[in-house]
Amino acid sequence: MRLLVGLHQLGLGGSQLNALDLAREMAHRGHQVGLLGVHDGSEPGPLAQRGRELGLPVWTVRHRRERPRRGAPCRPAVSAALTAAVQAHRADLLHVYEYPLILDAFHGPHRRLGTPLAATVYAMDVPRWLPADPPLVVGTQELVEQAAAFRPAPWLIEPPVDTDADDPARVDGGAFRAAYGVGDTDLALVVVSRLEPEMKAEGIRRAMAALPLLGDDRLRLLIVGDGPSAAQLRTEAAQVNTALGREAVTLTGALDDPRPAYAAADIALGMGGSALRAMAFARPLIALGTGGFSRPVTPQSTDYFLRAGFYGVGDGDLAAAPLAAQLAGLTGDAGLRQRLGQWSRQFVLDRFSLKTAADTLTEVYAAALAGAPGALRRHRSALRIAAHRSAAELAPGGLRRRIRQVAPWR
Repeated sequence: MRLLVGLHQLGLGGSQLNALDLAREMAHRGHQVGLLGVHDGSEPGPLAQRGRELGLPVWTVRHRRERPRRGAPCRPAVSAALTAAVQAHRADLLHVYEYPLILDAFHGPHRRLGTPLAATVYAMDVPRWLPADPPLVVGTQELVEQAAAFRPAPWLIEPPVDTDADDPARVDGGAFRAAYGVGDTDLALVVVSRLEPEMKAEGIRRAMAALPLLGDDRLRLLIVGDGPSAAQLRTEAAQVNTALGREAVTLTGALDDPRPAYAAADIALGMGGSALRAMAFARPLIALGTGGFSRPVTPQSTDYFLRAGFYGVGDGDLAAAPLAAQLAGLTGDAGLRQRLGQWSRQFVLDRFSLKTAADTLTEVYAAALAGAPGALRRHRSALRIAAHRSAAELAPGGLRRRIRQVAPWR
């Protein structure tokens, strides 16, 4: 099969890395895989180069808007680029990630050429106006049940982890610790994340605010990543460091390969795919979310996280004290950190392997190829999408309120 995979961003992020890992696995299984990605800068993001290093043909399209304009069915330039890439690759199937690119693909090669389409949404909400015909993949059981109320039930593929690459036995974090002055007796709290205001920055702020409450000079918070919130977070980190009289918080910027950062951690904090990668490195994890949410991932809390994803929404209280107390329970007990780390690694091995995800994705692709709709059905689906999107945009708060939660897997 000739498969084209579409990434909504070419910057480093959980959803994109999951997509690339699955694309690589499909190539290993004998499929002819190509990659198209969207970027908003003068140069494509690092995943374009990573795709080429994997031997995949790569197409890129620059577009400054993350979402279609209000009232527009799609982003015409991205839709046209997808159509051209499908034709150049002679794709039998197009698989795209996240809702803006789903709209671009639907109105581009799916409607114009009849190219079968599969879609993945790793956000924490499934908009009602997404096209109902293409098979849809989501990342949690909770979303499967939510979406099944108004569309054919989605497929569940929990974010996969390449447990061979993300293995503490194969990656040394010592050089990372040394590069940022983390001593042997220090405790490294590590966050690997896109620095985005809508979802990620809040938990990082609470982690910074927790340090003065803990009063433990061993603690170093290392924030690995970049994004629109980076400048503001640097300012706030400097304020924390001044108050403590030491460099307690360090923003490293983005790393093309963040594995040494995971390996360097004594305690990891994060959400979604980054949370799972930290667990694959046998690190104890506190999952972050929005609205003041944080919770340690333990054998007792897995039922919650398997339903809701490695993320949560709190009651709106953004005080840092609850997170500080959770950190104190780990910083004060080296044995507990070791036991939770070992359990975390085994949990990911048992549940989130790349092979298991790729097996399910093979079934999704078979369904997409077998159930590709004809022209009339595609036209009716386009009318349905337009009607539902118009209703969402006219609702209080508009469309942005409906889908404000960016994918935690990113």
